[in-house]
Amino acid sequence: MKSSIQRKIIAVIAGSGDLPHRIVSKLHELQAQFIVVSIAGFGSPEYPQFELGEVGRILEHIKARGVTDVVFCGAITRPSIFSLKLDEVGRKWVRKLGVRAFLGDDALLKGIRMLLSNEGLNILKPQEILTTLLTPEGVLTNAKPSATDVKDIARGMFVLQMMARADVGQAIVVQEGVVLAVEAKEGTAEMLKRVSQLKLTITKGGVMVKTAKVNQDEAIDFPTIGPQTINEANIANIAGIALGANRTQIIDFSETINLANKNGLFVIGIEC
Repeated sequence: MKSSIQRKIIAVIAGSGDLPHRIVSKLHELQAQFIVVSIAGFGSPEYPQFELGEVGRILEHIKARGVTDVVFCGAITRPSIFSLKLDEVGRKWVRKLGVRAFLGDDALLKGIRMLLSNEGLNILKPQEILTTLLTPEGVLTNAKPSATDVKDIARGMFVLQMMARADVGQAIVVQEGVVLAVEAKEGTAEMLKRVSQLKLTITKGGVMVKTAKVNQDEAIDFPTIGPQTINEANIANIAGIALGANRTQIIDFSETINLANKNGLFVIGIEC
């Protein structure tokens, strides 16, 4: 009997990072029917590439191959709507999106989900394919947060909840109650690069807190960390990372946690 994944024909819309590779490997393992569409400037050139604004060409490409479901994976930096080279279908989509095209990411992504649904396509969450992605609750490493770290985690979660009302930020770094940096358009990696210049002390300290925003569309945009994040956190010399349990995902769980242990960083899943 075929699994639910095997009964689908899936289009993997691939951005940057390791997640698209993991999704593709798992789909091969599951003997699923799928194609990969790579977003130019972000995804791997080994797959057919399309500009972000070529909505019509992408839809034509995947529909011609009988695609039933779409999974978005990997990072794509959101450009200005005005800078996109939109094709005719893309321009129609922007008109249908209306004001949502100019609001925060959540409003835009929910609009895109609606338009894809209107095209007869279902959107899969990456964690429906890689079922081990979701962050579990509790301390996941040998190192544990200190009493100061616990207070900073609480502070970080509170600030993220406040920012979520304005559809801003998935991650924040807090040290001794002071917000050192907030993730905006630049992404987590660039935020962590800034942190090393902003820390209150030169010793290891401070916590990165990361979680999905309230009502965030988890199928299209879901906060993620992996081994590279641990390396970046180590360079920033922070004490550890707190993640929303079941509200974030960890790529290559074992490798990520082993690397955190090697570098003396804590990783903890927080119910939020």
